[in-house]
Amino acid sequence: MGRTSGWLVNLYRYPSFRQRILKRILRKEKGEFYSRTLRDIYREYHNIEIGMYSYGGCFRPEHIPAGTRIGRYCSFAQNVYIFNANHPIERISQHPFFYNPALGIVDEENITRTPLEIGNDVWIGQNAIIIPGVTRIGDGAVVAAGAIVTKNIPDFAIVGGCPAKVLRYRFSEEIQRKTRDSQWWNLDIEEIRATCFREFLHPVDETIAGNLAKQFT
Repeated sequence: MGRTSGWLVNLYRYPSFRQRILKRILRKEKGEFYSRTLRDIYREYHNIEIGMYSYGGCFRPEHIPAGTRIGRYCSFAQNVYIFNANHPIERISQHPFFYNPALGIVDEENITRTPLEIGNDVWIGQNAIIIPGVTRIGDGAVVAAGAIVTKNIPDFAIVGGCPAKVLRYRFSEEIQRKTRDSQWWNLDIEEIRATCFREFLHPVDETIAGNLAKQFT
């Protein structure tokens, strides 16, 4: 899909126009899955990088902090929360007056924030919370609804609970390796439809994963 006019991206700087601009862009560019202009806006104004075809709660800047990087083909429930910093409990006061310059008391932010990288084809369920200190959620991972993630998540792991723990892996180690080698998520959906669409309609096995790895590496 092509980009809409740059003037829409420029107008987004004015809060009173934002909702109308977003509606226009989504209508013209077939929604969150496909819109490149929406991704330009999030990169420029919110410092959030969102890969193509990812959708849902990743487009909620009130829930996703600046510095977050999200891969392609990710599925986010609407009420996913990501936090990248804690209150400074080791100081005499943990109040934001003493670390948040937006409140007009301190001149600059003086706490440490941890940026989060989310891989490709990640599914994060409703009301999941990712707390500060988590730096990576791996490719193909699943975060169950209501999970509270306190540690990095390996590729293809399914995690759930409070704190979240690895419940199992989606695939065997061999299928994981072949799927990772294929890097299929770097393809546009049109390329997948033209070359290997049927492989995505059935449970994966070593043959399917191997075919994808051979085709795209």
